[in-house]
Amino acid sequence: MRVLALNAGSSSLKVAVSDHASGEPLLRIHAERLLTPHATLTIGEADPLSAPATLEGVVDAVASAVLDTTPGPDVVVHRIVHGGPKHHRPTVVDDDVVADLDEVVALAPLHQPPALETLARARTQWPDARHVACFDTAFHADLPEVSRRLPVSETLRAQGVRRYGFHGLAVQSVLLARPDLTDLVVAHLGSGCSVTAVGGDRLPRHTSMAFSPDSGMMSATRTGDLDPEILLYLIERHGHSPADLREEVNRRSGLAGVSGGVRDMRDLLASQAPDSRLAVEMFVSSAAMAVAAAATTLDQWSHLVFTGGVGEHSAEIRDRIRARLRLGGVQDHVVHVDEERVMDREARLLTGPGSGR
Repeated sequence: MRVLALNAGSSSLKVAVSDHASGEPLLRIHAERLLTPHATLTIGEADPLSAPATLEGVVDAVASAVLDTTPGPDVVVHRIVHGGPKHHRPTVVDDDVVADLDEVVALAPLHQPPALETLARARTQWPDARHVACFDTAFHADLPEVSRRLPVSETLRAQGVRRYGFHGLAVQSVLLARPDLTDLVVAHLGSGCSVTAVGGDRLPRHTSMAFSPDSGMMSATRTGDLDPEILLYLIERHGHSPADLREEVNRRSGLAGVSGGVRDMRDLLASQAPDSRLAVEMFVSSAAMAVAAAATTLDQWSHLVFTGGVGEHSAEIRDRIRARLRLGGVQDHVVHVDEERVMDREARLLTGPGSGR
């Protein structure tokens, strides 16, 4: 069974094609800086090429590259950030599922639209393949009620207000790559950042993001946790609309908001500008506090795992977080995340021989 994994981010698309259950790819493709003049498409080990200007064009280019290398896929599996209240496990896609996912676009406005646009184009490109959605929220469906429940009234809880959690596929990738680790805290530090505690049974205990990816620790362009009264004040006293505030907390805040527009940690660490240095210090503090809070939900804390672009590649940030935490006997690790491998595995379990699908 040949599986094509399409992992759409807010400005990127990672692709892997595999025809065997190990998930080791026959082909990898990476498109980045999408929807900008600097968009590139890297196919296998070749040099980057200029990428098409639209997501539809990128999916079409991926289809051509896949066709040049391997036969068409039997299954296309998609990363979808938010499964909403209805979808907690990998799911075969149909029009009803797409409608459900459209309903929660506002809860993940950076990632849900490009993922659904990619899904729509892929269903056109590969109409005979089975399409499967894997959700970043799915791993956290097993959170204990003390973490899943938010401190709001029953009225709001009944309207779907709870902790969903995100970056679940990244956490699953860590557990798949390191079956020896239990009682761990995973600090996923990338463009978006979250921290997840995983118990001795390798089930989630807590995760920092809650109702939407805007919550938790600060990220490259997102605020993280924010006093809700701030948003009400801005609406009532300064005439901001919900749409404008959604842009503020998603695209104009976090590292970029503090530094005056710089969102890349490499650029911030290289800068001597006071605002850039403050942004880094706030990021380190936010990460350390999120890790410490997550650790309190474990019966014992044995391991700290760094993942994500910043977590994997910035030794300085890791060192500064470690210094804040005074880790003692806790072992720390750097683990490369391969979400496409997890997606491949989940798609095979759902649709392969013996699945009935």
